[in-house]
Amino acid sequence: MSKKPAMGHNPLGYRPLADAKFEFIPYTESGSELQESAKKEKKPSKKVVSYYLDENLVKEIRKKAKEHEDSYSHFVGKLLKQALDR
Repeated sequence: MSKKPAMGHNPLGYRPLADAKFEFIPYTESGSELQESAKKEKKPSKKVVSYYLDENLVKEIRKKAKEHEDSYSHFVGKLLKQALDR
C-alpha cells in the first residue's frame, strides 16, 4: 500500500465525458449575436501608401499632429480628406 496521502478522486475518471450531461448550463444565443454584430461593424478599408515629402513639411505635420494629440497617419488622412472635400 502506498504511504502517499490520498488527494481525492477524479470524477471524470469513472465516467467518460461522452456520457456527461450539461443540461444545467442554460443555453444563450449571446455568443452568436456577438458574432453577427461583429460582422456588421466593418472597419473602413485602408491601404498602406508611400509618398515623398519635404523634410520640413513632415516635421510641421508631425508638430501639428502632436498639438492636436493625434497620430501622424490619422492627421495626414484628415488633411487629405479636407483637401479633397474643397
